[in-house]
Amino acid sequence: KAVKIPFLRCYKITTVFSHAQTVVLCVGCSTVLCQPTGGKARLTEGCSFRRKQH
Repeated sequence: KAVKIPFLRCYKITTVFSHAQTVVLCVGCSTVLCQPTGGKARLTEGCSFRRKQH
C-alpha cells in the first residue's frame, strides 16, 4: 500500500510503499525517511504517515 510521509523539518511530502525494501530519502533535504525491516518499513523519528487517497 502506498502511504504519504510528511517530513516535519522541511515540510515536503514523499510517497512510499508501506513495505519498502530500500532506504527512502526525503525529496527536499535527502534525510532518511524510512528503512526496510523485512516487513513494513520503519519510519525515522520526526516522520508520520497517512494512507494515500485513491
